[in-house]
Amino acid sequence: GSIDCYYNLTSELFRTGLILLLTYICEKQWLFAHSQKTYSRDLFMFILIVFFAYAFYTIKPVHDLTLLSREQTEEWKGWMQFIFLLYHYFHAEEVYNSVRVMITCYVWMTGFGNFSFFYVKRDFGWLRVIQMLWRLNFSVLLLMWTHGNTWILYYICPMHTFYFLMVFVIMYIYSSINHSKWGIRVKLIIAGIIIYIVWDINHGIFDFIFGWLGTDSVVGASNGSVWEYYFRTSLDHWSSYLGMIFALNYPLAEQYFQRCQGGPLYVASFLFAVLFIMWFRYIYILEKLIYNLYHAYFAIIPLTSYIFFRNITPFIRSGVSMSLHDLGKTTLETYLLQHHIWLTSNAKTLLT
Repeated sequence: GSIDCYYNLTSELFRTGLILLLTYICEKQWLFAHSQKTYSRDLFMFILIVFFAYAFYTIKPVHDLTLLSREQTEEWKGWMQFIFLLYHYFHAEEVYNSVRVMITCYVWMTGFGNFSFFYVKRDFGWLRVIQMLWRLNFSVLLLMWTHGNTWILYYICPMHTFYFLMVFVIMYIYSSINHSKWGIRVKLIIAGIIIYIVWDINHGIFDFIFGWLGTDSVVGASNGSVWEYYFRTSLDHWSSYLGMIFALNYPLAEQYFQRCQGGPLYVASFLFAVLFIMWFRYIYILEKLIYNLYHAYFAIIPLTSYIFFRNITPFIRSGVSMSLHDLGKTTLETYLLQHHIWLTSNAKTLLT
């Protein structure tokens, strides 16, 4: 390679090393003692109001008015990520159920985005797989080596890694029938049955498949990595799958939003509003542990309601908050670094 290539590589490695050094200093050598988290509802809400007011101020028109355009999904990830970070900073238990829905949205996007890629591009080469595994896990490995932590501590990354590989395997096996009338639908039905057996019936099947993760108490998994991974994946075991189904029917949904107006649109709005209100009234308000039992089966209601109302008219689709959009492009990095810079002690205390 040229001198410029080596210079750029060295610069990036140096910058990465500085970031890792900063995480180490914040964890081990900070000037002040780490403080405990305290929750103030007034302060929490004030920050949210200011944040969304600024987000509204930065709304700019966009030319891509398609359903779930790249700009819109980045915006979606951006505002969810801010609330996610704020939730961890304040340990705001009263918004736990909301944060669970937001994590579901991220996992849903993994199914939606990767299914769309493999379905449209028909690219099942090793490069795409390596790129995704690298993107999801390279920073995690560096943090693990720096702090002596475990993979499961940064559970979002193992979870998305699994669901990406799930989508890849489903699309790769007999890929020649992906575009036949019934081929991909039969594959999705089989995948749904497998998901139901592994997570909803279980009877030790999950432990057999993922037993290699280990049952010893480790950092990030006091009851063992297998149990922790089951808990995390079970909360969203249908999310990526439903994202794949939505992606398969995306052309119909896109056509609906382009053509639907007047009476049918009002009826659909009423139905989505009723569903959302019923979900909020009977599911969302449940206590945390009880809510977790229902989450995997009902979180699709607020998710699809958001998609519907965010895309209900061309005017609403035509504006995107640039501040949220920019934040949405760094969700993985902000999630990982919050453990050691925004927060400390593996996200249990605050940097002061």
